[in-house]
Amino acid sequence: MRIELEPALAAHLPLLRSLLSDCLTEFEKYGGSGPDYPYFDAYWEQPDHRWPYLIRLDDRYAGFAFVNTWSPSGRGTDFAIAEFYVVPDARGRGVGFEAAKTILNERPGQWELSVMARNAPAQKFWPRIIDAIGAGDVERIVSDETTIYCFTIG
Repeated sequence: MRIELEPALAAHLPLLRSLLSDCLTEFEKYGGSGPDYPYFDAYWEQPDHRWPYLIRLDDRYAGFAFVNTWSPSGRGTDFAIAEFYVVPDARGRGVGFEAAKTILNERPGQWELSVMARNAPAQKFWPRIIDAIGAGDVERIVSDETTIYCFTIG
């Protein structure tokens, strides 16, 4: 099994729109806001502040990640995981784990990510990743709606 991360290019827009649609549909059950994602085009319009990735499993695409500089805590950050999605049939095989570690280790600095409170799988997943990469200064900010993780890498 080969897991790779690659920058998403303009040629990948139809694929990413489809994956994002599936992601947003799934997130609705956790309290997500629905099928609209107003920041999609900004990932190609603001290349210094937003980085779209595709997750490849062997010879097929199995997910995506959006990284940006928006701070969920409002304190400011170097990088944030805005969206992270692995297709259901690729889950439970280490695909998300390896992709997330690669993304985070690629950019040293201050990181943040926000997890919906009702998204139990993500609430288990992200602390494991943060621990696995040896992040420092880990802070967990909990509210009724989300848990925000703030941490440093490198």
